[in-house]
Amino acid sequence: MPTETLDVEGLLRTLQDRGWRWSGVDSDLLLHPVDHDFYLRYDRAANRLTLSPRLNAHLELIIPTPPSKSKVFVR
Repeated sequence: MPTETLDVEGLLRTLQDRGWRWSGVDSDLLLHPVDHDFYLRYDRAANRLTLSPRLNAHLELIIPTPPSKSKVFVR
């Protein structure tokens, strides 16, 4: 679980710019544009996000890699 402070509203804007949309049924649910099992629930009062179980499991697969160890090189 991340311990860093997150700009929640900035993240929500970025996701919307990438095609994520608010649910028409639940105004606190931000849905992935293709796979609706990937979603975020936004608690506006606490300014907190909760990941769907499937999105959380998917993100757990990511292995953080320092730039110096990355196989992607920028020239």
